[in-house]
Amino acid sequence: MNRQNRFIALDGLRSIAILAIIFYHLIPYQIPGGYLGVNIYFVLTGYFITDYVMKEYQVKQKLAYKSYITRRFNRLVLPLLWMMVTVTAYITLFQRDLLLNIRSWIVSSLGMYNNWWQIANGSSYFDQFYGQSPFTHLWFLSVLSQFYIIWPLVALLVLAKFKKKDALLLTTVGLSFLSIASMALRYAPGQDFSRIYYGTDTRFFAFMIGAALSILWPLHSLSPGISKKAKRRLNSIGAVAYLIVGIMMRVMLDNQAFTYLGGMYLNALVIAIVIAVTAHPATFFSKAMRFKPIQWISRRSYFLYLWYYPVIVLYQAKVLDTSNDPNRHILIQLVLILIASETSYQFFEREAWLLPFVQSWGMKSNIRIMKDIWKRGEKKHPWSKTATLLCGAIVLVAAVGFVQAKTGEDPSVKELQEQITKNQKTIEAVNDYDQSRSRAINNIEGLNRDVILFSHDLKVTFIGDSILLAAADKLTPIFGQAVIDGAVSRQLYQTNTVLKSLKAEEKLYDTVVVFLGTNGTFTKEQMDEFLNAIGTDRTVFLVTTSVPRSWQNSANSQMLLAEQNYANVHILDWNTYSKGHDDWMRADLVHPNEEGARQLALYVAEGIYAVLNDDNGSN
Repeated sequence: MNRQNRFIALDGLRSIAILAIIFYHLIPYQIPGGYLGVNIYFVLTGYFITDYVMKEYQVKQKLAYKSYITRRFNRLVLPLLWMMVTVTAYITLFQRDLLLNIRSWIVSSLGMYNNWWQIANGSSYFDQFYGQSPFTHLWFLSVLSQFYIIWPLVALLVLAKFKKKDALLLTTVGLSFLSIASMALRYAPGQDFSRIYYGTDTRFFAFMIGAALSILWPLHSLSPGISKKAKRRLNSIGAVAYLIVGIMMRVMLDNQAFTYLGGMYLNALVIAIVIAVTAHPATFFSKAMRFKPIQWISRRSYFLYLWYYPVIVLYQAKVLDTSNDPNRHILIQLVLILIASETSYQFFEREAWLLPFVQSWGMKSNIRIMKDIWKRGEKKHPWSKTATLLCGAIVLVAAVGFVQAKTGEDPSVKELQEQITKNQKTIEAVNDYDQSRSRAINNIEGLNRDVILFSHDLKVTFIGDSILLAAADKLTPIFGQAVIDGAVSRQLYQTNTVLKSLKAEEKLYDTVVVFLGTNGTFTKEQMDEFLNAIGTDRTVFLVTTSVPRSWQNSANSQMLLAEQNYANVHILDWNTYSKGHDDWMRADLVHPNEEGARQLALYVAEGIYAVLNDDNGSN
């Protein structure tokens, strides 16, 4: 098998990576570790680039760096530019609120420093309702591009200085350790992980593991002529490695301490084993990754990556309520992603249509293309004239949006963030308060005296996401003995460490109120694990979620099922209670505004009283 065929087998892994990433965003409760698909890209890139650099050095004792950079960036930047132009034109016409800060997004993405720009501006990959840009995912291309620029120079310097591969191997191992150490040292429980997720320094280890593999397991040394015993051994190792990667994508959560304290490094090591086995021409996995449907996806993987996030963001911002028939909405988004990526693939890879300033940067070649299209017409270049005019119109509309775009923070997002920040300080004060000391009983408008007195003395633990944080300042005056534990973007299946911590601090009281489901649904097994971790000796109230997204009905159905299966579980149906009250919600139709938070707090207090007071009265 020649070298090119081995590259094709490895390219098949890109299909696994991109599918994991897409479904991580569409159905995170099924593939909560799908973000690890990024590691596959990084390890593969480290492997390919190092293999190329060493081959060039062995033959020429140098690298045609300018030519190398030009080739790499032409393949990256032209499709990227046109995606951004097309998306900007669309939002200029149809979703102008997303134009905010678009210039900074475009410039930082094309300048390949978007990851650092997002870090500096406090952007989070994990927040779904905080004015997400359709270009948030482009941090990945910036990290990739920075590696393309830096690593060949470092590798050549080491090879030129020490003349040995061993020196380069030690360099890769050392840099990988420094990188994962940087990730671990920067990790802080309870804080947003975007700095360590976006940082080139904290993600560099994955490239270095791929680079080390390229030195230890070079493509040119792999021969199909091996014994049956060796083939069986490789296939067995590969099967275990593929299985472990799959398990990690199912169980390795993006907010776990383990993920950032070595889990990602371990994942990259296992991916390296997957690459090693797949690269070997004698293995089953080498043949499997050349399967035509897998190759079809892998050839389009870059275009799928470019388009998946803009499609999801724009669709969900336009179709505000995807909670009814969620599978249909997921299917529509997948179809739109395929259409957009296939169109780009045909333009840039297949050059199915001859267009100026699409396949090339060069002014002379583009002038020649335009003359050719207009002189020879549609017979030689079907649809090219029409497509050229359409592209010109798209560019003009995008330019208008680019110029008109405002900068700064979205007022509605800023207001919500300020409210949550303020409430987090309130929560800290409440949680630190000496519960043995008496508190004044507040007169709460909307509650009768019995409910007020009962709620004030009730020891209750609230666990939740940003909905809980948004309503915390309305809950604390009612519940004088409350402990509140909330976090932005929290999912139900991410609460294992939260429950352990609350139990250890003796703050998981006999009454537990749960505000979860805003950021995604969960399975019956995940709900069972959650409730068993709380304990059947505690009374649990599940507050149904009111979020116009594809997972709303699924999450609420799982809560209703839990109420049927557990005698200690009760439903507080906020979703039904708040229906028809958009005036209680902020612009995102998810988080309660001032009045909505008040109504939510009153509803929770009355619901708890109705259940617990009835239980007490019946004893």
